[in-house]
Amino acid sequence: MDIKNTAKQFDKVALEYDFVVSLTEKQDDILVKSMPNKRNQVLDIGCGSGNKSILLSKYFEHVIGIDISDSFLQIAEHKKNAKGIKNIQFINMDAEKMDFSEKFDMIISRTTFHHLNIANVLERCVSLLNNGGVIYIKDNVSDNPTPAKWTYIVGAFLEFWPDCKQYGFKNAKRIFSHNVSKDWLSHLASDIYLSESDYHKIYEKHLPSCNFIREGWAMNVIWKKI
Repeated sequence: MDIKNTAKQFDKVALEYDFVVSLTEKQDDILVKSMPNKRNQVLDIGCGSGNKSILLSKYFEHVIGIDISDSFLQIAEHKKNAKGIKNIQFINMDAEKMDFSEKFDMIISRTTFHHLNIANVLERCVSLLNNGGVIYIKDNVSDNPTPAKWTYIVGAFLEFWPDCKQYGFKNAKRIFSHNVSKDWLSHLASDIYLSESDYHKIYEKHLPSCNFIREGWAMNVIWKKI
């Protein structure tokens, strides 16, 4: 991963991406149901604009969110402060180089692992997890490792009218503009996704007996450290 280039790509789209995700993201029932009984510390890898970290702050005593985009982290800090949340710490940190003296009761990540050296980061996650702790990863799954740009553009057109009905014309227009923007499409062109079979091959090697839950475009991976 070219971390500097990826950070720059996210910095360019951070504000609009946060708007779209904050508006359209559905409740994370699988994440909540996967939480361990012990809930002291949790790590959010690729925390972005902080939505999941804010959710986690309701369940855990302390949340650490890491990301490589300063723009995302600024948005996350603003949200945290606006809500008066005191138990979240946001840090600019590369997941492939993360090093903490403390351990965690849960480590989560959403739509980030396809940017990472998965084996390397999973090994770090396992070493940072307390016994009885849970790793929860949600990421893109696709039979085509890097879908063509035109598929995203067609998808944006197909989603426009349903979005109008659900979110209103103004919001739907903003979602559409983000989804077909040059900066966002350029970012997507660099993404490489795993197929469902690759998920099993790679994740089962590092997280033995982990659970897989397919959810449309995404794969949820849940593993408990015994």
